[in-house]
Amino acid sequence: MDEWDVCSLGKRLCALLLLVSITVVISFQQVTVNIRIYLPYKITMVKGILEFLTLGVLVFTGRPTHASSPLELNPPRVVVRYGDLVSVNCSTSSTDHEGMGWEATYGGTGFEQNVNIVTWTVDNLIDWTIEPKCYITFNDGNQPIEVLPVILYKTPDSVSISVLSHSGPMVEGTEYQLQCDIQNIAPQQNLVVKWYKGNEPVDNVTYSNISKTPVDVSATLMISPSRDDDGAQYRCRAELDLGPEGPQPHPTVTSEPLNITVHYPPTFSRPEAETLDIRVGEKITLNCTATGRPTPLYSWQSSDVLEALFTPSSELPGTYTCTASNLIGKNSKTFTVNPKPKGGRTTFYAIIGSGLGLALLVGIGYLFLKQRAGRNSII
Repeated sequence: MDEWDVCSLGKRLCALLLLVSITVVISFQQVTVNIRIYLPYKITMVKGILEFLTLGVLVFTGRPTHASSPLELNPPRVVVRYGDLVSVNCSTSSTDHEGMGWEATYGGTGFEQNVNIVTWTVDNLIDWTIEPKCYITFNDGNQPIEVLPVILYKTPDSVSISVLSHSGPMVEGTEYQLQCDIQNIAPQQNLVVKWYKGNEPVDNVTYSNISKTPVDVSATLMISPSRDDDGAQYRCRAELDLGPEGPQPHPTVTSEPLNITVHYPPTFSRPEAETLDIRVGEKITLNCTATGRPTPLYSWQSSDVLEALFTPSSELPGTYTCTASNLIGKNSKTFTVNPKPKGGRTTFYAIIGSGLGLALLVGIGYLFLKQRAGRNSII
């Protein structure tokens, strides 16, 4: 039975087929369908309405008659080092097309007829803004395209670290700004700048600026060094995180280390004042050693001694003040030297013992003489 004779079976069947045809057209968004319009040949008005609805759906959805892309890119996304080779296949499973091809500033293939796969290849990719497009031309004139996302990257020419607005040694407790200069890197939005103190990471810097072409980038780090940081090394590293399609591990370039020298005022290992006892004739040494950078210089009050160690005369007890100083500051410490009797406590006990012994001998002798002299003796 011819499809245009269906309505001869009855008006109700014809109306039902018309309703089904309109429903299929209106629901056309996700699937590709071939609409067969079962209408009497003479009902040209209704047929025109259906064609108008089909056009309206295409305008509303913004899609061609093939809603899902008939093209497949392999790989679907590429990350390429500047100047390297790149090759991507574009294929289709369609059988109702005239041909396909690649359109690009470099590596375009032109239109190739009766093929199901075309390959885009560039031996030396140097176009930072390239956007290759694969297209297919169907028999009905439709021409879908698929854009290949390309990330072209370049590691920096150099990475260096410096101290801004300062040269020479640093001073403990003062803030300084370190700067990492990265020359000629792309793309900036994939850059991560990592700061290290020794082997310990201290900070990461990321960027939101979109730039496909190479740029110069500077990152900064604020530090306030302490005396424990004297001799520490700082480094910065430029790392390109290009996602799962990019090289693993991430491409990196690291600066030469920046060695810092920290100056700090003198401090004593025992900062509290000291009190010492000394006998006449005995020698004693006062220790005023301090740590500082630069190395401290020493002076003693009322003395010409310029060393950390001082041996005062035992005949001159009293208070001695030592001052340790350098270019950053100075610090003082007091020693109190007290005299004590010659011989000390041992001599005192010896005198008491001798007296007691002598008294005991006198008592024993008296008793002996009195016994020999008798009771009537006046002794």
